[in-house]
Amino acid sequence: MTNFLGTVVFVLPGFLLYFWIQLFGVNPVVRHNTIQVTAISALLWLPVSVIVISILNGVSILFNFEASTISTLKDLEDTSGNLYYLTTFLLLSVLVSFIIAALWSKYIYSAFHLRLVNKVRKWRNAAEYSETPSVWEEVFLKNEAQVVEVGKIGDSHVEVGEIKKASRTFEPDRNLYLSDQKYYKDLIEKYDIPVSSTFVDTRTGIYVKVYESELIKKAIEKEDSTSS
Repeated sequence: MTNFLGTVVFVLPGFLLYFWIQLFGVNPVVRHNTIQVTAISALLWLPVSVIVISILNGVSILFNFEASTISTLKDLEDTSGNLYYLTTFLLLSVLVSFIIAALWSKYIYSAFHLRLVNKVRKWRNAAEYSETPSVWEEVFLKNEAQVVEVGKIGDSHVEVGEIKKASRTFEPDRNLYLSDQKYYKDLIEKYDIPVSSTFVDTRTGIYVKVYESELIKKAIEKEDSTSS
C-alpha cells in the first residue's frame, strides 16, 4: 500500500502532465521506454505538485485548517493516507496538469523553449528544429484539408483523394484514409492543378504528393458556381 501511495502521489502528477503535453501535439522524436517515462514523470512531478499543494495549503489557511498544511515531503507522504485528501490531490493534479500542458504547448514551447534551443543550434552552425518532431507530423497532422496522390516509386498505380484520417506519430504503420477519390482525380485533371510538395518514405519507396490547396479551393468554387 505504501508503494502504491508513493506512486500515486510522487509519480502520477508528472505522468499526467507528460500525457497531456503529448496529447496536445508536443511529441518526442522517439517513443520513450518505461524507465524514461518514469524519470520524466518524476521531474514533471515538481511543478504540478507545488501548485496543487499551494492550492490545498491556501484553502487550509483560509478556513483555519493549519494542521492540514503541507510543508515537507514527509507531511505529504503522511497526509496521503487520508482518502479525502488523496482524492482531492488527484483531482487537482488532473486539472493543474491540464492547464500547465495547455499553456506549455500553446505559448511556452514555441515562443521560448524551441526558440532558445534553435538559437543555440544556430550558434553551433547546426540546422534549426521545426515545431514538430517528425516529417510525417509536419506534413499530414496539421488542421487543414489536403488533397494528395499516393503511389510507390516504380509502380504506375496511384490513389488520389482528400485526406480524412492520418496515422498518429507513434503508430507503427503510416496509413492515410482518402475520400472523394474520383471527384478530386477529375478535378485535378480538368484544372491541371500542380503539386506543391512531396513526401517520400525512403524505406518503403512510398510517396505522397500534396496538391496546391489554394488552387484546389478555387477549382471547387468554379465547379460549384458552374453547377449552380
